[in-house]
Amino acid sequence: MDIVELLVGIAEIAVAMAGFTGVVVAFGSRSQGAWHPGDRLRLAFLLEASLTAAGFSLLALLGLTSLGNVALIWCVLSGLWLVFTGCSLHFSRRRIRRNLDQHDDVDRLANRLTSSLFLSVMLLQVANIVVWQSFPAFLGAVMLNLVGAAMQFSRLIRSAFRE
Repeated sequence: MDIVELLVGIAEIAVAMAGFTGVVVAFGSRSQGAWHPGDRLRLAFLLEASLTAAGFSLLALLGLTSLGNVALIWCVLSGLWLVFTGCSLHFSRRRIRRNLDQHDDVDRLANRLTSSLFLSVMLLQVANIVVWQSFPAFLGAVMLNLVGAAMQFSRLIRSAFRE
């Protein structure tokens, strides 16, 4: 598969996933205003993860069409993703801790696993900047955002129909 086609596909899936969140809200218990405190965080994380995947895919497409040095594109994008994700994890952790008293359904194991995966892929991006300077490591980062969005989407669907 062509890199351009793959990036376009990732962007399309990410935008669709963010858009389907409205369907969950419309048909679930939240349509009557019954938002669970954890669901607000899940919604924010879902939108952030899916829009991050879409945004970085589109940035990669822009870089591929406008810059000639492909290795430089992957280094810059890996660095940008690394900084963005580091800030995102920091602020997400603060939001979760600030709202822990309102959560009765925090899955600490899933949170630790997710954080560990993101930290591992952040290290992968450092290696990509220093050593590889290639597309597969950057693809891993964007795919992790997409998987994170899918995980949040499934959690929102499950919680949308609970009593």
